[in-house]
Amino acid sequence: MILVKLGGSVITDKSRLRSFRASACERLAREMRPALREGLLVVHGAGSFGHIMAKRHALHKGFKKRSQLEHVAGVQRDVRELNLRVLEALIDNGVSAVSVPPAAASTFDGGAVTSFSDEAFASLAGLGLVPVTFGDVVPDASMGFSVCSGDLMMLELAKAFRPRLAVFCADVDGVYDRDPKLHRDARLLATVGPSDLSDLSGRSVNADVTGGMRGKLERMLAISSHCEKCMIVNGNVRGRLEGAVRGRKVPSTAVVSR
Repeated sequence: MILVKLGGSVITDKSRLRSFRASACERLAREMRPALREGLLVVHGAGSFGHIMAKRHALHKGFKKRSQLEHVAGVQRDVRELNLRVLEALIDNGVSAVSVPPAAASTFDGGAVTSFSDEAFASLAGLGLVPVTFGDVVPDASMGFSVCSGDLMMLELAKAFRPRLAVFCADVDGVYDRDPKLHRDARLLATVGPSDLSDLSGRSVNADVTGGMRGKLERMLAISSHCEKCMIVNGNVRGRLEGAVRGRKVPSTAVVSR
């Protein structure tokens, strides 16, 4: 099994509200096709269809006032629009994708997953279909609602399916010792482990309600203990995802649990 995360920074312009990068998503769909032989699960981020409005109305902090509710509905609508566009790009490029919203397979409390069912994913994958889930605003037992990141779904799927490979498609070549968007001399790290977290600095300039780079790396470290290999590649560079799926050496960072 291969698990692929299409980052919101790759399939959307995270600085522009509801801005879908169709050509990038279509190319990545074609690059994923070699994974179909061994089974493929796809997760995508919410990007500018979710993070901008979720941050503006503090949806990641849960229910605080009734005026938030219209924005919960609006973000859910927008994220489903993005999901439909991703499905269209995948299907039109040879990947028979079907949607599994995170709340259909999980329950949440305090922003954490309290239960997860892999039944829908396993049944669909067993038929040769490609289940696709995504970051979303979800019901939460103690918060009323919370934000479920695509990375959180990646972790639950990794636990359930123990994939050969988990690939995160980002808008950079991997993890750097400093933010490469701010520092030209930033150095790409071949591997990152738990001991490296305290040395890493730099934050995204775009809205992100799912923990920033450090939070993502902590999640990836957890994922790496449930798969043979966990890596970050640049989804904006043609051929990087396909190379990773085929087991070729590409510029990347491997995330290791120890």
